Amino acid sequence: MNQPLTLLIKHPPTFENERLYAFYVILKEFLGLDYRSVAEERQDVLITMNDTEGRELLVSDVLFQTPTDKWLKDDSLPIQPLETFDLPQAPVDIACVSPIIPIIYGSRLDSGNYIDVQDSKVKLGLDIFGSAFFMLTRYEEVVKSVKDEHERFPARASLAYREGFLMRPIVNEYLEILWWSIKKLWPGLERKKRSYRVCLSHDVDWPLSVAGNNPLRVLKTAAGDVLKRKDVQLSMRRLMSLAKVCTGNVDADISNTFDFIMDASERKGLRSAFYFIADHTAGRIDGIYRLEDPWIRKLMKKICGRGHEIGLHASYNSFRSADQVKKEFERLISVAEEEGICQDVWGGRQHFLRWEAPTTWRAWEEAGLDYDSTLTFADHVGFRCGVCFEYPVYDVLQRKPLALRERPLIVMEGSMLGGQYMGLSHEKSLPLIQRLAETCKMFNGDFTLLWHNSSLLSKKDRELYGKVLVGV
Repeated sequence: MNQPLTLLIKHPPTFENERLYAFYVILKEFLGLDYRSVAEERQDVLITMNDTEGRELLVSDVLFQTPTDKWLKDDSLPIQPLETFDLPQAPVDIACVSPIIPIIYGSRLDSGNYIDVQDSKVKLGLDIFGSAFFMLTRYEEVVKSVKDEHERFPARASLAYREGFLMRPIVNEYLEILWWSIKKLWPGLERKKRSYRVCLSHDVDWPLSVAGNNPLRVLKTAAGDVLKRKDVQLSMRRLMSLAKVCTGNVDADISNTFDFIMDASERKGLRSAFYFIADHTAGRIDGIYRLEDPWIRKLMKKICGRGHEIGLHASYNSFRSADQVKKEFERLISVAEEEGICQDVWGGRQHFLRWEAPTTWRAWEEAGLDYDSTLTFADHVGFRCGVCFEYPVYDVLQRKPLALRERPLIVMEGSMLGGQYMGLSHEKSLPLIQRLAETCKMFNGDFTLLWHNSSLLSKKDRELYGKVLVGV
């Protein structure tokens, strides 16, 4: 019987926990390859095969050579400006967003290049495992103390934004370079098959914006529709909604766009996930509804009955508290069970995208959730984690992998529209969304899109959303 092809990874003995995580995610989770790893005294990572042909892949090792007293310190961050790898000058043919590849961690080879290819040996000056670890674990967010007004790490402080690669999944591009090198040496190997996937999600901040609200506040908002948003039609719809809700017709609330969302998803053959707030740790900023409200229960049951997903939208002040996240998740599960809602997988997202590395991941795992989908930047769309694959996460402070998985968020509509963040028009937002979706398709990855139910009130909003779904 032929022995199965197994990669042998020989690596330096430093930061073994971190290395084993990086090897697992890159080689097993992403590529689906079998391997075993051995620590030995060396300065690079050597990849061989259990064959007799003596082929070798040598990969640069930089991040995990960091002295322990400088780990998670400024001195361990990538040196800027980053150097680049010019693919057209190399014999590498891969899928990439741009042929100029930024080098997060690496070292030029003796030839002055970042790749040398021989018949039985390939040398890579790119520290693929360390660079991927840096992006996937959000290492820099533990090191840097920059925060915005909501205590979030902003895009502008990230290496990806500052070096101009936030709009490309750099880890996926590194993965393709690694796979090209492996395939060059061992052409009999096959990688895991992947298919492009669209993951639609909807944070339920305001399921109802008229019912239960102060009528004077609704009238003020209607005035803003005319004076600020220049949308008379929206103002009229809001006022009509108010009139109907006041007669007891709660379903006529203007923010009740759930059937519209589910209809659109089903026409595209997609399953939407709706994330509900289960507690109010910051007052009105967490909305004005309760899971116990009869209308909310009915909505959750309808969503489940149509084959869509229910999830947790953890409250504003929960992102540093495992106890609070657990309390909210248990409340969601309790209401779901009472309504006959049963799911194999439970996930969600932090309200306001408030997230702290690795505290929030740890809280979600301790609460018993299966996946998180918080990680995009509030102020700019793109690839915060550098990847368009779902992946298991790692706690850089406790130095251990977690069972929780991250489903990176690529686009939140609120990041683009309006003046608070990117300030793009509807017309400019559409090609940007399509560009990001096409990038995910390039790598057979996941395009994860967040669109709030309360951002589908105007005709213009609905038309944009319809065009987005056609294009993805």
